[in-house]
Amino acid sequence: MEAMRVAVVGAAGRTGRLVAEGALAAGHTVTAVVRDRSRLPVFAHGAVRAVTADVREPGSLRGAFEGHDVVVSALGTGGGRGPTTVFSAGAREVVAACAAEGVGHVLAMSSAGLESGHLPWAQRVVTRLVVDRMYREIHRDLARMEEVLAGSPVPWTVVRVPLLKDGPPSAEPLVGYDAPLPRAGTANRATVAAWIVARLGDPAVFRRRVTLADG
Repeated sequence: MEAMRVAVVGAAGRTGRLVAEGALAAGHTVTAVVRDRSRLPVFAHGAVRAVTADVREPGSLRGAFEGHDVVVSALGTGGGRGPTTVFSAGAREVVAACAAEGVGHVLAMSSAGLESGHLPWAQRVVTRLVVDRMYREIHRDLARMEEVLAGSPVPWTVVRVPLLKDGPPSAEPLVGYDAPLPRAGTANRATVAAWIVARLGDPAVFRRRVTLADG
């Protein structure tokens, strides 16, 4: 893979930092966009350029992506489950900044929980009675985020993930292109990060919703 300039929004998060580390290991130049620079780890494969920004503030990313090829959005809520706009507001700021700077690809993490009709009956009931209630507000904003991306002039990829866990990357992850996987399952953060890094700037995943899980 040709070396690229990659910006990771939410690079201090548990998945974002793995994306940044993986991109550095692959030989890419990485910009880490964070609200708090003190939360950035020391990366084993090189140094990142740090940019401090709050994506909920209009214009916060202006100029942040100049000269970059790809932007990865790995935003999170910090554990809160109440009403949020961080995903949709973040998507609007990312798209606007990418369009202004000529970035060629945006990848954004979302949730496999946005669709449950395909699941086996028992899982569907549990999902609707428990998971949907717990994460309802987050899912609503992730759906708004996906709508923002769908209307973007910048090529995008939505990466939908189930319950995230820690652990090594799966050698053969389950992947659903523009369709949910038959079971909810789980995904290691390292699996998700490795898949994203392997597909930075890949036209085969442009304007697609991709669901990942560990095999």
